[in-house]
Formats: sequence, C-alpha cells, structure tokens
Amino acid sequence: MRVESLCTGDELLTGTTTDTNSTWFQQRLLGLGEQVARTTVVGDVREEILEALRTLSARADVVLVSGGLGPTSDDLTAEVAAEAAGVPLVLHAGAEAQLRERFAKRNIVVTENNLKQVQVPEGAEVVLNPVGSAPMFILRLGRAVLFFLPGVPREFRALVEEAVLPRIRALRAERGQSTFRALRLVKTVGLPESHLDARVRPIVAAHPSVTFGFRTQFPENHLKLMAEGPTQEAADAASRPLLGDHVFGIDDETYAGVIAGLLLARGNTLAVAESCSGGRIADLLTTVPGASRWFLGSAVAYHNDLKQRWVGVREETLRAHGAVSEPVAREMAEGARRVAGSTWALSVTGIAGPDGGTPEKPVGTVWTAIAGPSGTEARRHLFLWERDLVRTASAYAALEQLRRALRGGG
Repeated sequence: MRVESLCTGDELLTGTTTDTNSTWFQQRLLGLGEQVARTTVVGDVREEILEALRTLSARADVVLVSGGLGPTSDDLTAEVAAEAAGVPLVLHAGAEAQLRERFAKRNIVVTENNLKQVQVPEGAEVVLNPVGSAPMFILRLGRAVLFFLPGVPREFRALVEEAVLPRIRALRAERGQSTFRALRLVKTVGLPESHLDARVRPIVAAHPSVTFGFRTQFPENHLKLMAEGPTQEAADAASRPLLGDHVFGIDDETYAGVIAGLLLARGNTLAVAESCSGGRIADLLTTVPGASRWFLGSAVAYHNDLKQRWVGVREETLRAHGAVSEPVAREMAEGARRVAGSTWALSVTGIAGPDGGTPEKPVGTVWTAIAGPSGTEARRHLFLWERDLVRTASAYAALEQLRRALRGGG
C-alpha cells in the first residue's frame, strides 16, 4: 500500500514546534511491513489543507492527517475535510458526551468553541479519544482511507496504537499482502558516524538485500538495517556487525535502560556527583521506570563550597588543582559513594563554556571519574562542541565508564 502523512499547523513551519509524530508513526508502521512514502506539512491555511487532501487522496491508499482538531479559530482540519468530502459538519453525540464528562471531572466549563472539537464530517467513522477531547474520524476520499487525528503527541500515539494500526493491518489482510519490511537498529556510543560507516562497509557488500543507513541521536550513532521479504532473516543476519563494545543496545533498548539492567542484574546501586553536566546524568537515568531500585541520587555541586560540603572534596585539593582536575573528579566520586553508601558512584567536573577556559584547560575540558568496589578511575576528555552538547557528552562519558565496568565485571 502507499501510505502518506499530512501534518498541519503553522508552528511546524515556523520551527516553534518539532514534528515528532511523523517519525514515531513511521517506526510503528514498519512493524506492520509498511513504509511511509511521503510526509507533507502545511500551515493553517484552508486552501493549502484542501489542496493537500485532494492530492494525497488521489495517489495514496492510506493518509494519516494530524493537527488542526482543536477549539481555536486556526483549527481548520475538520471543516476542510468536510468540504473535501462534500458533506456538512455534524455534532457527534458520543464525543460530546465524553467531552462534557471529561470537563466536569476537572471542573471546567464547556464553552461554545469546545464543541467545535466534537464536530465531524457527516458519515465519518468516529473513534473516541481515550486521553483527550477531540475524537479521531475516518473518511474515504478518492482512492484513500484518511485518518484524522489530534496533533498532541500523547493523543496522537494513543489513537494510532488503538485504532489506526489495527485498521491498516486489516487493510493489508484484505489485499493479501504478506511482504514484510524488517528494521533493525544497532545502537553505538563513542563511535563517530564516519567510523561506523567505515566499519560496516564490508558487511554492506556481503548483504546486498539489506539496506544500510545511519541515524545520529547525539552522542549515540545508530546503524539502521532494512530488509524486505517474507521474514526478518536477512536483516537479522546483518544486524550485529563487529563493532565491539561500542554497541550498547539493539532496537528499542535505550542507553539508560541498558545501564539499569546491568545494575539490577548485579544487585548494585549508583550515586552521582555532577558539576558541569548540571544534573543531566540524573535526568537520563530517571527516564527509566523504577529507577529508585538502583539509582540513589545525584548531587549537583556546582559551587566549590558544595563540592566540599556535599561530597567531601577537600579544600586543599581544590586550591592545589582547581575544580576541573583529576584529583577533584576522584574525590567527588569517592565522596558521593561514601555519602550515599552505593556500590558505584560517578562524577563529572568540567568547563562547558562558552567562557571559563584557559590555555591549560580550554573550554570543553572535562574530567569524569568512577568509584567502585575495585577503586577509582578518572579520565580526561576534550569536547569541542557548544555548551549543551558538552554537557550531554560529559554525562555519557561518565555513564560509559560505568557501563564498561559493569560489562567487564570490574
């Protein structure tokens, strides 16, 4: 089938909002053996939405339309969909009842423009929104089945999972389609994209049926392996190239989730003392549900006084070596481990910039340390990026010391 996406909203064209719905849907669709052929983005302009609906419904089998189902004057999608179908808008009783119940529970008054959200083109199939106000509706236009969904990611994803993907699966079955596109992601850290490409070139030549691609989610680099056929075997055969310990996960595994699994498997705990990373390690780790089972906490000790008071860095160490130094990184990690009573502790101290560098310690100089059962190890890094990337790279550098120590049993 030819599947296309249409995203509406001025905010997507001005850069004030990032379209995360399209990439998420593309990944979910691959699991059904389909791939999005094209994504179109238009602003909140009636004529452009109408033109896009007519064009896409003439060439696609399935069109996913997101955005423009809210209560405000610039939410035009339902009106334009009705115009394209040549039918009036009607109030959907079930959606209205759900909206009123939802608002009553929150002690919110239903205004006239709220009712706009439960108006749908006459004859459309309606699916109630489990986590929001505007329902999804489904229309047939031209050769296509069009799914109209709210643009709010939480609502969009709930409706795609509950109602869109099952219907696409049914359409595939009706057509007797059995071709399967399999996507495998091999996730690496500490390996530049160019180096990743160089390492896998021999594998590319050995597997001509597999399409290789690359995706950067700084500081991670992912190898994408796409195979088309009745099974996943071709992709699996090429899914684990010899990338050494740079590989931390496959497919849906996350960096923080992998570290959580390693700590849990050993019954270990972790504490952190952060300076230039500003709590980024703690933020990464606490994305994992149940993190409190293995993550005891983080001290974001920016000021030297707090490095001393919170994690026990000695004043003479700071005076002799400065905050950005190997001895301070070591004492931060050891102090965090001692105070928290954890199996392991990490520390980060550095110069994220854009100011504060010296010839001896330029901007981007970072020291990370790990304290554990076998002692303490510190490493120096030089990250030549802007401030935010230095902070992220610093967090990953410390966590990578931990990941490799846990994998090595050290």
